[in-house]
Amino acid sequence: MDTDSDHEGDLHRVPIQEPSERVTKWRNLTGFWILGLCNNFAYVIMLSAAHDILSKQEAGSNSTRPVSSWLLCGPFLQPLQTPAPIPTQNSSNSSRYDCNSLSTAAVLLADILPTLLIKLTAPFYIHLIPYGFRVLICIFTAAASFLIVSFSTGVWMSLFGVVFASISSGLGELSFLSLTAFFQRLVPFLLLLATK
Repeated sequence: MDTDSDHEGDLHRVPIQEPSERVTKWRNLTGFWILGLCNNFAYVIMLSAAHDILSKQEAGSNSTRPVSSWLLCGPFLQPLQTPAPIPTQNSSNSSRYDCNSLSTAAVLLADILPTLLIKLTAPFYIHLIPYGFRVLICIFTAAASFLIVSFSTGVWMSLFGVVFASISSGLGELSFLSLTAFFQRLVPFLLLLATK
């Protein structure tokens, strides 16, 4: 009697089919391409918005003003087209360029140095941190970077948010690139293609 009930249970079981090799290949390629895009998103946004991040603090509000050339500031760099004079709150700025009292190089350094530090020191400790935890740190620091920069009340707080974006990008690139060793040869190419 028990054998009949066992056979009836077998009839209702649906065999689990593994995805085909082609489906797995495309899933992995697409996944790593998306990881590469998402990993560098905060990093690139902070670099592109360096001028706006600093000018927001000078203006004393959360709104930014339109600027035609962001990082072209100084006597040696010529903008693509000469912008019309923009009235600024900084009356000491007598240049025809829209400059900040703190150079946008501060944002560049805050965005580059933490990533460089992570990449230089990671070989000594990275094997002790599991991949899942590394990815959680990347997600947390990327989200925190946007929140800190958007709600910042001072330049130092904005730069702290940029540092979080840099940590996310550096740790993410290191982790995702090391994960590619477990997949087919085309995966690292797509990961690097998405990050550049």
